[in-house]
Amino acid sequence: MIREVIYEFWEKELPEVISREVEIDSSDLINDIVGIRRCGKTFLMFNKIKELLKKADKESIVYVNFENRKLFPLKKEYFDDIIELIHSENLLNKGKVYLFLDEVQKIGGWERHVRSVYDEFKGKIKIFVSGSNASLLSKDYGTLLTGRHLSKTLMPLSFREFLKFKKYEIEKILTEKDRANIKKFLEEYLNFGGFPEVVLSENKEQILSQLFNDILSKDILSRNIRKESVIEEFSYYLAGNVSSLLSFNKMANYFKSRGIKISVPTIENYFGLIKNSFLFFDNLIFSYKIKDRFQNPRKIYCIDNGIFNFIGLKFSKDYGKLYENAVFLKLKKKSFDNYLIDIFYWKNIQHEEVDFVVKEGLKAKQLIQVCYNVDNAETKKREVKALIKASKELKCKDLVIITKDYDGKEKICNKKIKFIPLWKWLLE
Repeated sequence: MIREVIYEFWEKELPEVISREVEIDSSDLINDIVGIRRCGKTFLMFNKIKELLKKADKESIVYVNFENRKLFPLKKEYFDDIIELIHSENLLNKGKVYLFLDEVQKIGGWERHVRSVYDEFKGKIKIFVSGSNASLLSKDYGTLLTGRHLSKTLMPLSFREFLKFKKYEIEKILTEKDRANIKKFLEEYLNFGGFPEVVLSENKEQILSQLFNDILSKDILSRNIRKESVIEEFSYYLAGNVSSLLSFNKMANYFKSRGIKISVPTIENYFGLIKNSFLFFDNLIFSYKIKDRFQNPRKIYCIDNGIFNFIGLKFSKDYGKLYENAVFLKLKKKSFDNYLIDIFYWKNIQHEEVDFVVKEGLKAKQLIQVCYNVDNAETKKREVKALIKASKELKCKDLVIITKDYDGKEKICNKKIKFIPLWKWLLE
């Protein structure tokens, strides 16, 4: 059956692909592409294949998607079948072979097979793998393939990519009309998010709802969880509490009040499963003591504003939270692209808070507040006060407040603060 799937790929035309602002390594190392379901991993592979077709025959490219129903039930023997096909078709005699294994984590123990192929055919077979679960980047996998692989985490579209998918070109010098158009697109981006299929579809809410259910059922609940209803309710709870603090102890008490007995370690384990699906992230408090980071509540963010907006916000839109989630996602992408960067929040004993501390190496490089309504004097005073206190404590001079419209610089208490609209910051 694996042969039939590969032959079908050779015979079919590749779909139209819109390129992303993501580069895949071209060395002989194994390339891992991980990210949430339907964020564009397959099309990123197709884009790479289209690049390769400029210098290679299609028969030298072997692509297998392990979510193809024709391959069910999945078997480890498929890896041997792929190598057998490569030999029987004399592909290695024609030049380098490019092997793409999409959603490879569906087959248990795939890592050893991929390592075996890499070690035996190094320089002859270039391997690309993708997966919808962070376990693809697990410690065991990293140890098994030490020095043999490079990882890339793909997220839904950035705002710049979103505009590209909308076929809107950003001019170097923006007119008032350009700004108005960009703000209109920002409204859509904040409300419906950046999943490529959603961006290009008219049935946005329906797709978002189905996508959330697919992630729950296929990437979380499929892992033999005893209390499926608990983790499902937990996921909806997280969607409704984006940018809020989460305490595992309080979460256990919440379920207890509903007559559901569940331990704190189990709650932590469930949250780990949810994080591994890339559905939600946690942001820890800034502290030089690792113990303090994990003992304090963590702030919760969602992989996509569309999911957050339609699954979590039921009664009215909270643009403050929509803004903050969008800012977190851009910062998170930075941390995925640069291993030296970490993201935290800051809070002191007076409960004054700064939304984001961008740490690079050992130092806090930038402090960011997200303030949708900076025109409110009390709100502005509160945000600035916390920013200045954090600046003094962390010895950080790069201070930013992201706003709805206000654009400018102010000097307050001998501290220079940059105010910048969200649309402009997202396009930087």
